[in-house]
Amino acid sequence: MKNLKNDIVYTSKNTLDLGLNLGSEGNVSVRRKDTIFITPSGIETATLKETLISEVDINGNVKNNKKPSSEILMHLYIYRNRPEISAIVHCHSMWASILSCSRKKIPSFHYMVAEFGGNDIKCAEYATFGTRKLAKNVLKVLKERNGCLISNHGQLTIANNLNNALDLAVSLEKLSKQYYFCSFLKNTKILSSKEMHKVLKLFKDYKIKH
Repeated sequence: MKNLKNDIVYTSKNTLDLGLNLGSEGNVSVRRKDTIFITPSGIETATLKETLISEVDINGNVKNNKKPSSEILMHLYIYRNRPEISAIVHCHSMWASILSCSRKKIPSFHYMVAEFGGNDIKCAEYATFGTRKLAKNVLKVLKERNGCLISNHGQLTIANNLNNALDLAVSLEKLSKQYYFCSFLKNTKILSSKEMHKVLKLFKDYKIKH
């Protein structure tokens, strides 16, 4: 498990290097069977090391006396309901956070929105951080999606491994910035559901072939 914890530390510090988080913002987790390994609560990410990573079972019981992130419920709700998911990256990145304050979804203004599993990227309803209500709100908008905005908060991405979850976080930040500026343009065009259906099929076929 040491290598797995090292991967969590590396990914967490990478969110700092990429400008997706500051200080102790955000959290990262990985699931292995019924154990969740997650970044701890209140630790500066720059000083994070593998011995500080918290281990929690699928019911939320701490297994190694390391206090987990305040958003542990959000991670647990996702893992309990999305068995194909094994990695989560949550960020307070600049453009996703700004856009989340509008409490609106990102529509299909760009075909790469399809990378998130559908013809939009939804925004979870606001609730206080760390609460069961927020966990439920996030889980709701992740239905058939692998990423979302979180109202007045930030963004979250899910995947089958940490590398893919982090790549999606970078992509969501880029799309958030692009859509923010496109929203000021009077002639911004939204791709049709028919076109997005074609793109989604192409994405699916590409992943199968490659």
